[in-house]
Amino acid sequence: MKRLLSLWVVLAGLLAGGLPAQEVRIQVLATTDMHGHITAQNSYSLTPEPKGWAKIATMIRQRREANPNTVLVDCGDTLQGEPVNYVQSHLRQDLPEPSIAIMNALGYAAMAVGNHEYDFGMGVLRAAEKQARFPFLSANTFHPKSRKEAFPAFTKVTVGGVSVLIVGFTTPGVPSWEPPANYGGLGFADIVETARTLIPKLRDREKADVVVVAMHSGLGTLPGATGDENAALRLAEQVPGIDLILTGHTHSLVKTQHKGIPILQGRAHGRALMTADLVLRKAGARWQLVAAQGDVVETAETVPDDAEALALTGPLRAATETYLNTFATNLQTDLDCRFARMEDTPAMQLLHQVQRQATGAQLSAAACIATQTYIPKGATSVRQFYALMPYENGLVRLKVTGEQVRRYLEHAARYYNYSHLPDLYAKGFGGYNFDTLDGVAYAMDISKAPGGRITTLTYNSQPVRPDQTFTLAMSSYRYYGGGGYKAAVGWTAAPEATFENGLRNDLLAFVLARPSLNPVPVRNWRIIPALDRERILQLKR
Repeated sequence: MKRLLSLWVVLAGLLAGGLPAQEVRIQVLATTDMHGHITAQNSYSLTPEPKGWAKIATMIRQRREANPNTVLVDCGDTLQGEPVNYVQSHLRQDLPEPSIAIMNALGYAAMAVGNHEYDFGMGVLRAAEKQARFPFLSANTFHPKSRKEAFPAFTKVTVGGVSVLIVGFTTPGVPSWEPPANYGGLGFADIVETARTLIPKLRDREKADVVVVAMHSGLGTLPGATGDENAALRLAEQVPGIDLILTGHTHSLVKTQHKGIPILQGRAHGRALMTADLVLRKAGARWQLVAAQGDVVETAETVPDDAEALALTGPLRAATETYLNTFATNLQTDLDCRFARMEDTPAMQLLHQVQRQATGAQLSAAACIATQTYIPKGATSVRQFYALMPYENGLVRLKVTGEQVRRYLEHAARYYNYSHLPDLYAKGFGGYNFDTLDGVAYAMDISKAPGGRITTLTYNSQPVRPDQTFTLAMSSYRYYGGGGYKAAVGWTAAPEATFENGLRNDLLAFVLARPSLNPVPVRNWRIIPALDRERILQLKR
């Protein structure tokens, strides 16, 4: 009787002082820019690297075991990148898309559509979407005629009794990098303008307790502008009702907040995992967010590989290895890319020869994608040449004037700072955008101000006239706006011809058709003053 009375006393005290508030802690885990990386090694050099789905899957399982109230999200650029993606989409369509298979097994809730999802065309994208047991989201992608959404804008999941709304966005720059056929004529609206109307409406209509944005777009800057490629800061600044922003696209490590909203990005290729802990307290019939903390956890070499991720992708990885190990040719000279951005090299001559032969153009514009690539002379494989051209770019041939050729080269020269400065490279101009031209001869004087650096420019040993016309071969990525050349040069005409076989396929066809190969540099361009090789090796990016 005394025990019963004491329980009533305790209960009365609780009622008088108010019951302790009910709390729940949920966890959001996110990946981005996986680009098909599965195992923890470089696909070309075969050296170990702390990355890939096999390790990320283990990290996800460990954190979900610690807190089962977990939501998994991906921020895009998932379907393209590694050789397994090419082999699956072009050679072994009977096998599942590898990243989607792993994401299905892990129980992902959503994926934002990235720009590289379009690299293989709409057919491959829609096939992957059909395979996925989660929605592909992009609220700002639409059919221009009907204005209907091309993908779902959002999805809603319930975890730990909490209603979580996930809204997806895609960087609007897709038409600047992809041929129209690849994205099927879709339109891409500004992320912030779309969100400003959509998110408050969804939050009210869907009665969501938490709103998470998964965007394939980077941090960006303030104040920013309509149509920005990277818009996360502008989104946090201008759109109310968002609790967490997960970003991608720029391959950066981002761990910050703006107006109390955590903003995260986990680098790329599975080198890090975005994690967010959200604490909610019951307020009547609804949950109220009382704390939100974000982090980015880097992938350690010691993380064990996930057995299921390896098993699901085993047949495709085996088929890919067979493809990559195919004999290519006997090289008569080393292809050393370390100095390809300071002088003509055998590797760049090879790319230029391929482009000019494939298109019939007089001139060729190309960039060295990866300066760490080195292919020694001797017997070679497809794997090594794949490393020279890892992207899914086509080729175009267009007519240009001598003045446009000069503008093109002046734009390329912006890659360099003044030669006397300690930092040799200009910020914001990636080395993969530094094009060299073959078919003309020129000198680039980086002791002079940008815009006036091309001091000589000749064709067949004669000065190039401003009104002279040429045909120029370049990648489709470059023609449609990649690297800013289109705006800098000012071309508006359609290409004379487009070549959809793919630059990498053209390269492999060129190489495989030759039992031996000896590309010889023609030394048609130089930098003034001559750059020191040791400086290049120390500063190379």
